[in-house]
Amino acid sequence: ATVFAWLRDLSLRLRVNVCAYSYTGYARSRGAPSEHDAYADVDAAWAYLTETRGLRPERVVLYSRSVGSGPTLYLARRLSLAGAPPAGVILQSPILSVFRVAFDFRVTPPGDLFPNVDRVGDVACPVFVLHGTCDEVVPFWHGQELFLATRPRWRFEPFWVDGAGHNNIEMLLRDSGALF
Repeated sequence: ATVFAWLRDLSLRLRVNVCAYSYTGYARSRGAPSEHDAYADVDAAWAYLTETRGLRPERVVLYSRSVGSGPTLYLARRLSLAGAPPAGVILQSPILSVFRVAFDFRVTPPGDLFPNVDRVGDVACPVFVLHGTCDEVVPFWHGQELFLATRPRWRFEPFWVDGAGHNNIEMLLRDSGALF
């Protein structure tokens, strides 16, 4: 319910359409969560937008938060390497990779999930990172490192939300008037 309200508010204030989906095994979706299924889910959402609805890739901005940054960067990289990148990518409280949330690895170990830090350098569209400086779930330095791993040509100035945690960025910005 909170996510729906946020996306509805975002859509109305920015006068854009929003297509949201849930990953297999999350929220009300059936099945067990897996990296493979998360990629299949984002591919299905993309196919719906571009094939069923007829949207051009350059008219779509991918927005994700937290672990959702994994499927988003998988898709953005795949599209970029195919020469048809999206209009942009917004990463809110993104992870470098799943293992790096708990451990400060400098390389991607075998079996790590959603290796975003290894993918973002191949993304060929503007990338905007926002992260709360007091994130208690995904360390703030994940957002900083993903920003630095983005090719300079595609880096959009990051937005570090002072004092925000993992689940209150939207609320803090809305209440402060800084969001819209």
